[in-house]
Amino acid sequence: MDYETEIQPIFNANCIECHGGSGGLTLTSYSTLMSGDVVIPYNGAESLLIRKLRGTASGMQMPNNQDPLDESVIQLIENWIDEGAVGTISYMDY
Repeated sequence: MDYETEIQPIFNANCIECHGGSGGLTLTSYSTLMSGDVVIPYNGAESLLIRKLRGTASGMQMPNNQDPLDESVIQLIENWIDEGAVGTISYMDY
């Protein structure tokens, strides 16, 4: 599974309006996503990111003030995490 072509576009379309760098979780790149503790590689079900998307973590379900993501989209992200949450860090991330 390719982070840049399959996962990042989901965040770009649904998440970075709020999580684009104004503090807290930033989902604008692989390196900013992985710099926090919301993804547990090889354990999507327990990753905070998946639990927030499904509404099973404390607090608001994400994305906030929008319809929840389709389960197939959440499952795609979970599968990526279960496969190790592999991505690429480019020089532009620094």
